Amino acid sequence: MRPPTDRRSFGALLLGVALATTGCALPRREAKLPEKQEPFVAVLSGEMPPPISKTARHAWIILRVPGERRLVRYEYLSHGSRRSGDRPLHYFGDGEVAVHGVEKLDATRAVELAACFERASKEYAQDHPGYFPIPGPNSNTYVDRLLRRCGVRIELPATAVGRDYRGIVGASVTESGTGVQLESIPAGVRVGLVDGVEAHLFGLALGVHAWPPAITVPVNPGRIGVDTSTVVRERSHRRGARLSREAEREQMDAAWLRPHTDGVGVVQVYGSYDRVRRAELAGGLSDRFVVGASGRALFGKRMGWAMGLDLELGAGFPAGFAYRAAYQPLGVGWALGPTGFFMVLAGVGTSGVTARVPAALEIPTEMRLEVDAGDRARVGLRSGLTFIPTTDARRTRSAVGDDAAELTLAAYARVGRLGREYNAWLAEGTYFALERREIMGTYWLGVAFGVELDAAR
Repeated sequence: MRPPTDRRSFGALLLGVALATTGCALPRREAKLPEKQEPFVAVLSGEMPPPISKTARHAWIILRVPGERRLVRYEYLSHGSRRSGDRPLHYFGDGEVAVHGVEKLDATRAVELAACFERASKEYAQDHPGYFPIPGPNSNTYVDRLLRRCGVRIELPATAVGRDYRGIVGASVTESGTGVQLESIPAGVRVGLVDGVEAHLFGLALGVHAWPPAITVPVNPGRIGVDTSTVVRERSHRRGARLSREAEREQMDAAWLRPHTDGVGVVQVYGSYDRVRRAELAGGLSDRFVVGASGRALFGKRMGWAMGLDLELGAGFPAGFAYRAAYQPLGVGWALGPTGFFMVLAGVGTSGVTARVPAALEIPTEMRLEVDAGDRARVGLRSGLTFIPTTDARRTRSAVGDDAAELTLAAYARVGRLGREYNAWLAEGTYFALERREIMGTYWLGVAFGVELDAAR
């Protein structure tokens, strides 16, 4: 007999998935900057052009200094720059523009801030002569550096990808000045009185924001809940130059033969529901709901080192806390087309559901194939064997005949536009997947829905 489950609770969880994958927030006020001649500093951002308009923003700083006839703009394009102008709300895209904070200044502070921004801009240019869209250094890394170095306590949104870049490994105070963060290329974390708790995976953020209260998500506007940012209603921003669709298709065809410069990366953020086939063989576990993030990267022009990272947190029914984490640093892969690849991975991990499925040390192995299906979709297949060397309750016979392994089979797709931007292939879209995974003496069938971001250069 299957254990009972609370369907109303399950319905609420599904609503949470819908919100998390669409990035809903409470309505925001219309943006207004201080009147002319009043010194101030403001931090703004605009949605990136397609194909990454849902998951990334470009930030800049506006400063009014007494004695300056025009506003001063600090923005990183091809290099750190200081420009004057009277169109603070305009940028190279045509998406939503948000004002994340305005600090009114006295004359002395405005002059000091201008000098500090100039020094920080020169330091940044020396420290980061290059540019990489994901995970950085990029335009948002530049703005984050200026804010922290010069004591401007205005927080960038979670979708300002690159704000958390600290090199291969690094640590710092957050923009709010109330927290700290530890970062590396694949993953990181920030914790603070205002910032709350936030996990990062290849530049994308997921967590709980303390004040104002919200859930941090890697989809614009970057949070579910209270957002104090204000928005610009008019949409007359300039568009930057882009390749024509015909030129993009020609480059897409050529990408199957031409090697990459740096490599390929993919990040998926999703909600997943799993139904266990025989609950009595899985410690009474009947259903499982998690939110998670998964990242894969291939470093090399064609063939190279591959790695992966998976994180999942959620609930098991009846009552239980579900979790899974896997780090797979041992891998090799081969790039296919603009953002596709084939890779083989191995590493270490753990998973379980409290009071239902015992925690276990795991050795996950995986084969994964992902290919671009034109410029509007991407499809993938994944198979994996997770070896469990120590926990007897999890050591049950697998379909492959090994009593210490759990078999996983999955098929998935991303529907969304692939395009050429900033000398890189970039794509974003809706992600969905079907999965069969063995668990103890049975298996579950699962469905996942979320967002995916792909990048290659």
